[in-house]
Amino acid sequence: MGRELHDLKQTSGQAKKAVRFRMHRPSPRRIGILAGGRSLPIEIAQGLRARGVDVHIVAIEGEADPALDVFHPETLNWGQIGGIVASFKKAGCQQVAIAGSVSRPDLSTIKPDLGFFRAIPTVLQLIRAGGDDAILRGVIGFFEKRGLEIIGVSQVAPELLVGLGTFSGPQHQREDMDDIRTGFEVLQVLAPFDVGQAVVVADGRIEAIEGAEGTDRMLDRLSQQRHAKMRARAPVGGGILIKAPKPGQELRVDMPAIGPETVRKSAGADLKGIAVEAGRVLAIDRAALQDMAVSHRVFVAGVRPSEFANSEAMVGVGPAEAFSSDDMTVRQLGRRRLRAGDIADASKGAKLISALAGFDTARAVVLSRRHVLAVEAGEGIIETIDRAAQLRQWGGGGLFGRRSGVAVLAIARDLDAAVIASAADAGLAGVAVVLQKFAAGVGDGAIALADQRNLFIAAVAG
Repeated sequence: MGRELHDLKQTSGQAKKAVRFRMHRPSPRRIGILAGGRSLPIEIAQGLRARGVDVHIVAIEGEADPALDVFHPETLNWGQIGGIVASFKKAGCQQVAIAGSVSRPDLSTIKPDLGFFRAIPTVLQLIRAGGDDAILRGVIGFFEKRGLEIIGVSQVAPELLVGLGTFSGPQHQREDMDDIRTGFEVLQVLAPFDVGQAVVVADGRIEAIEGAEGTDRMLDRLSQQRHAKMRARAPVGGGILIKAPKPGQELRVDMPAIGPETVRKSAGADLKGIAVEAGRVLAIDRAALQDMAVSHRVFVAGVRPSEFANSEAMVGVGPAEAFSSDDMTVRQLGRRRLRAGDIADASKGAKLISALAGFDTARAVVLSRRHVLAVEAGEGIIETIDRAAQLRQWGGGGLFGRRSGVAVLAIARDLDAAVIASAADAGLAGVAVVLQKFAAGVGDGAIALADQRNLFIAAVAG
C-alpha cells in the first residue's frame, strides 16, 4: 500500500510538471511581429488571429500605435536589440514579420542593452550602408543569424495586397496609361540608385520624385507647388501617382503601401488617380481607403508592367543593375579637399542625373553617405537642397558636427551665390557640377564663394 501510494504521488508530481511544462511551452504556430507605427501591424495581427494563429508582438517604443495594446505587446527601445531577439525566442517564435513605419533613429536617444553593444559592428555597418535597401538587408541578416526567420507581409497577410484592375474609385481611362507607363519607366531608371518607390507624372511630365521623405510628404510638397502655381494663374491639375517596388527590392521588410492618407493627399494635390504594381503593393486600412477613393473620385488601380509594350523596360522584371562609379572622374576645384565619401556621393549623383536626362528632370540631386536624399523635379534647386536638409539619416548628421553630403547640379550655370549659401546652411560638405560638352565650366567667382563658406567645389565627368 505504501509503495502504491509512493508511486501514485510520483506519478501525480510528474503529471503536474508536465502540465506546467505544457502551459509554459511556446506555441509552435506563434508568429512574431516587430511593430513600427501606423495600422499595418494591427491588421496583420488581426488577420493571423482570425485564422487561428497566435502572435507575439514586440512594439518599438515611440513608434508603435497604442491600439496594439489589446495584443499585450512587449515594448522595447531600438537600442534593446538583445531584448528584442530574446523576447521572440522566449515566446517560441521561429518566424517574425517586421511591419509598420519607423523614423530613422537618433543614436543619441537610444537605450542600449548588452545585445546592442555586442552588435556594434553590425550597427556601424548599417549606418554606413548608404541606402534603405542595404540597411534593410542588413537588418534581415542580423535577425536570421540569431535563428529568427524574417517573413514578408505578403506571406502572413496576402489579403492586404492590391490586385489587378480597378481597386476603388472611378475607372481609369486609356489615355492615363501613357502616364502610368512613364512612371514605371522612371522607377526602373531610379532602381539602381536606391531612390524612392513613387513618382507623379502629368501629361508626360515628371512632377515629383519620392526621395528619403516618403510618399506622403512628397504629395504634400506637390500640393504646395501646385497651389502656388494656381495663385500665379498657371495651369495645374491631373496627373497620376505611380508606386511600385524596385526590382530586386527586399519585400519582406519593405513592401510599398498605400492607405487612406495616400488617397486624401493625392486628391489634395488634384491628381486623377493612383496606379500601383498589382500583387506587390499593400493596401492599408482597406475599407477606409476605398471609401476615400470613391468620395474624392480618385481612381486606385493595380497594373502589371508587362501589360505595356517593351515590358523589359518596366519595373518588376528582375533585379536592377547595381550602381558603379568606376567610370566617373571627380576633380577638386576649390581649396577644400575632397574625402572619399564626397567623391562617391558626387559620382553617384552625376550618374543619376545622367540616367534621368531622357525624362527632362533632375536639375539637382542631394546625397549623403551614398544615400539619395532628394531629386529635383521642377521645384527648384534651392528648394531641393532645403528639403534634403530636413531629412535626417540613421545616426543624425556628420560626426562631431562635420559637414556631410553633396548637392550635385546638372548644369554649371545653375551654381550661383544663392545655391552656395543654401548648401552651406544645409550643412552639406560641398557642391559638384556635372560637366557638359560645349558648356561653360564653373566660374572663379563661384569657387571663391565656396571657399569662403568652407564648401568644396568639384567637377564630375563621365
